[in-house]
Amino acid sequence: MKARIITSVAVVGALAVVACNQDLTKSPLTPTQASFSVNPAACSYPAMRTSAAAYLTDVRAMNELITAMSRAVGQANIDAAGFNILTALAAAADAGAPTVKGTPADGSTFANAVLGCMDVAGYTGPIDFSGSFGSGIFEVRDGSGNSPVTSHLLDGGAPAFGAEPSTGNWPLAGKTLFYGTLLNLPTLGNDAAAGDNFELSTLPSGLTFSPEIKAGVCTLTDPNGRILHLHASDPGVILPPVSALSFCPVTSVSTPAGSSLFAAAANRLASWFAPAAANAASTRAFKLGGGGTGLVGGLSKIGPVSYTSTMAWVVKPGNTSRSKNPQFTPVVTVRNGSAGGNALKSATITLIVSTNNGSFTITGNTAVTDASGIATFPNLKINKPGGYTMTAVSELGGSVSTFFNIDGH
Repeated sequence: MKARIITSVAVVGALAVVACNQDLTKSPLTPTQASFSVNPAACSYPAMRTSAAAYLTDVRAMNELITAMSRAVGQANIDAAGFNILTALAAAADAGAPTVKGTPADGSTFANAVLGCMDVAGYTGPIDFSGSFGSGIFEVRDGSGNSPVTSHLLDGGAPAFGAEPSTGNWPLAGKTLFYGTLLNLPTLGNDAAAGDNFELSTLPSGLTFSPEIKAGVCTLTDPNGRILHLHASDPGVILPPVSALSFCPVTSVSTPAGSSLFAAAANRLASWFAPAAANAASTRAFKLGGGGTGLVGGLSKIGPVSYTSTMAWVVKPGNTSRSKNPQFTPVVTVRNGSAGGNALKSATITLIVSTNNGSFTITGNTAVTDASGIATFPNLKINKPGGYTMTAVSELGGSVSTFFNIDGH
């Protein structure tokens, strides 16, 4: 790393030492992947100070952090100082006015100026953080705490969406920047949106979380909606509900305007939704737990959807013999998905059979769907010969049927 020489100048007989914050370039690194390297021309502490001044009302404390970063020796120390600045930047974005005077685009410029002097896996150039500084998420976390990452509502409202550990502290090895953007998509994975949807990412990028973290929204427009986790390509996974997010302020369900329950809820919510009229809450459904949250091991597009459960055979039960063990080969499997084509995870599927040959016993006929929406029945067995109609029924709705025979051998 190189810097211009510190210049000593005499001013009115006194010797003043002026430490010039000059453009710094990084020494060549040997990254584990080429994409991890940082463009040497990207690091400019003067640019960092300028962008801080454009975004923040008072830059004195931030300039001290920038000075500490500029004086840090070694990339690890530079990165640690950079995360300190990003943490302070996140706190300023949370506070909003009067701490912040600039636009979300100004915040994005400042964040990129800081990251330009850091070596963080996955950062190879400017990222548009504008949405993250608007109604999105911009937070730094590590494994030492469990504070959630939540969306900004700079008008004094409550967070609308976010994520938090499902148990204990964040499962993170080091400092991590979470950044997310409100998407406002009318559909997600071909199913109708049932509330806010957002895209959440991290730097370092490509992290997986074990145990899985809890992500979701505070409001649903459909009280029966569930969170869809949409990966890079369809289909996505509609997740089973888990407990409510800790930062969501509401635990009641929506009630038509004019009822006593609604009136009480509106009064409680007035401070959260100011300056909107309290009766605006009548268009939303608030639910404790329910479909507003789900567990995810990685990050991408997330949001609640309204869905219709559908069933389809993957492997139908074929004609077989009563004495075979296993009785059905290949193993009977069925898929439970949404009308939009997304998988329904952790749904209980029951196989129901009917016959004209009197009583019989069926075992091994319940299973739970995996992340692909597939339920597998390896121990399915029926103890009596005959012709049967088998129907696979999902607890979430939908069924599919087929006919087969069991002979007496």
